[in-house]
Amino acid sequence: MTKQHLLEGPLDITALNVSFAGLLVTSASAELVHGFGGDLEELGDALREYFADGASWCRIGHTVHTVTDGDAEVRLAPQPDVPTWHADYFPVSWKGDGALVPPEYRPQYVTYIDRRHAARPSCLEVEDLRAAAATDGAKGVDQLVHRHQAQLTKWYAALDDLLRSTEPAEDAEHFPDWVGKVAKSELVDWHRSREYLTSAVLAYHHGDTTPRPDTVLGNLSFLFSTAEVELMPF
Repeated sequence: MTKQHLLEGPLDITALNVSFAGLLVTSASAELVHGFGGDLEELGDALREYFADGASWCRIGHTVHTVTDGDAEVRLAPQPDVPTWHADYFPVSWKGDGALVPPEYRPQYVTYIDRRHAARPSCLEVEDLRAAAATDGAKGVDQLVHRHQAQLTKWYAALDDLLRSTEPAEDAEHFPDWVGKVAKSELVDWHRSREYLTSAVLAYHHGDTTPRPDTVLGNLSFLFSTAEVELMPF
């Protein structure tokens, strides 16, 4: 068994000699390697099984994804400079949330999910702000809050671009049902993250102790460049 001490950034797995469509898989994300406990041999066997002829996978644009019942998929993406593959996780299941998306719109959805995954902040709590203050003072608190604000802005912009890319024909009154369902599900998560941020800031500066829901529900309206999405009560 060959184990890899986990590092940041892509890891070279050329020695595993895994290939798909005649091209070697030469690198894998640290997150994917970590998912296999750092066991490269197990990772190599899994990649061969996932992307074998007759296995459950699909092509989306220039990438290839597994299609499973799990919470995420494994993806092969072409390297930008050489004709080889990079393996990583795609954080949505095509039999789960991704099943809503028609095949012709999957490339736009993949772009959105990648941008969301890169920008999505953790749910900030007052203890995080106090820890930042203990380490770096008021400057550390401000930097942490601004970083979360920037991440939320990038996440919202990514969703706006997804909605723009699926804009209905001029004679259509509404987006397709799947677009509304995806947008509302994403906005519940986005608003939850924003609510955690504002509540943490309020508690840090004013000692707020008012009740706070875990999930925000209600008639909330979100304005995008090409549409307005309302979250109706469940």
